[in-house]
Amino acid sequence: MNRMLRADAPHRRAFRTGGHTVATVAVLYLLALPIAVWIRQDGLQTGATDFASEFRFALWLLVALVGLVASAAVQRVSLGAVAGGAIGYANITSLHRTRTFEPGEVQSMSLHRAKDGRLRLTSTLELRLAPAAHRRWTTVTLFDGDMSGDGRAEPLASIIRQVVQARPEVSLDTNLRALLAARRYGAALDR
Repeated sequence: MNRMLRADAPHRRAFRTGGHTVATVAVLYLLALPIAVWIRQDGLQTGATDFASEFRFALWLLVALVGLVASAAVQRVSLGAVAGGAIGYANITSLHRTRTFEPGEVQSMSLHRAKDGRLRLTSTLELRLAPAAHRRWTTVTLFDGDMSGDGRAEPLASIIRQVVQARPEVSLDTNLRALLAARRYGAALDR
């Protein structure tokens, strides 16, 4: 019975991001680990600590670092099946609690690209929502699915397309204006 109900339900697109970032940080740390332990061991006086305790300490630091990066990098985004369907997300900016909003509630969008020279691993899409009585937050920050991407990857491309289709008069920054093309996102921008 549940399968039949699920088959009749409208399709929902879901995205999970962050795995590449966590894996990259872990690999870089593991590559630097022996060098750091060797440098630290070389600088210590004889008999202060042994190599095994230094190595255990470095592994505990790795676990803590990967845990912090994982909590910051992992995000879940779901897009409703219908054209005006709700967008749900959970990431570090929402303390991994799922928040939902309608694409028509977005007043402005801005894209902060990782390639612009700031200290970012991924691009971020910032959405400013109209104030509403049912929520206390008005800013949504979503992360690109690609490291050092320019906003063309999922889920940002689908969210941008869905918001522009729901509200063509939405205010856009210069990065989004440059990114949007009428044939790619299905909306012409006359501004």
